[in-house]
Amino acid sequence: MKEMADKRGLGRGLDDLLAQHDHDLPFLDAYGPSVGDSEGLPAGTVADPIEQLVEVIGRVLKSEGQMDCEWITIETKEKGVQINIEAGSGMLPLVPSDLGAPGLEDGNLNGDRSRATVTIVQWGIPARRLLERLCEHWSE
Repeated sequence: MKEMADKRGLGRGLDDLLAQHDHDLPFLDAYGPSVGDSEGLPAGTVADPIEQLVEVIGRVLKSEGQMDCEWITIETKEKGVQINIEAGSGMLPLVPSDLGAPGLEDGNLNGDRSRATVTIVQWGIPARRLLERLCEHWSE
């Protein structure tokens, strides 16, 4: 009996929390597996992170009316998706720090701001803002 009191005094353990999840929080299963947990899912269900980046970049470009834009090219790389950008007319609305935001790597902006390259390694607000700003520039 003393062991049980000592156990309760230390707080709940992981086993207790997992048991509570099974009993009190079954709705969490509706959100699907946790990141990296793909065991037991059909083969086509789990997409490659780079493929997911290509898809989301395509959706943003399509929503902005720039899906077939000649000023941007997308290449898959080992660690992400490289975006090659040309100004079209004028200069790109970018500064070097725009290409070093979180989720972006290997950014390079030409001195005359006519071309840039950047690799998107993680999707997030900075990547979306970059693409939206470029699409706005090309639509003017």
